[in-house]
Amino acid sequence: MGFAAAAYFARAPPTGEEVRSDQNEIPRTYATWLPLLDRFREGDDSVLDLMRQGSIEWSSIVAERWTRHVSSALEGRLSMLSKQLQLALDRSRGEGFAVAAALLNARRSLDRLHEFALIPCVPDNVKNHLGNEINRWAKESQAVLEENAAKIRTDNGRLLKAFRDNRLTARATVVEPTTRDSSDTAPPQRGRRVIL
Repeated sequence: MGFAAAAYFARAPPTGEEVRSDQNEIPRTYATWLPLLDRFREGDDSVLDLMRQGSIEWSSIVAERWTRHVSSALEGRLSMLSKQLQLALDRSRGEGFAVAAALLNARRSLDRLHEFALIPCVPDNVKNHLGNEINRWAKESQAVLEENAAKIRTDNGRLLKAFRDNRLTARATVVEPTTRDSSDTAPPQRGRRVIL
């Protein structure tokens, strides 16, 4: 390698992860969103707080690329959730409590995905698309679980009942987090204590 080539490589920007900025800062640019989306795709829910505070400058190029990464992160999480649910159901061996626990854990994960879909800086049409994808996955998964459980004739319908009683489609409404003033909260009122 000659002198010119050595000088070129010395000036060349680093590749891969070295280019990305600090992964614990509030995202404001496309480049700062990428590491957070990657961490979320890998199962790190702690980045949701940073994402809620973030913003992005919306231009046609950024919109397309950013939306593709957001959708990819959601698809990765849904795929991971499918694998986790299948593993938990396999380990349950049809025992009702373990099946219910597996479905409850899946619903909790779905709630986190719904929170992801409601990030304030996401445009409404993207929010709707992400929410629809999550709901579609939940409905299809629930239908497959019930269909397969209906084919089992040896358990007197217990597995089917467990799936129907603990639906993936049932979820608490996700309320966007708000900050509360400490001045609005009054100290708890103490009632009369009776000691015998």
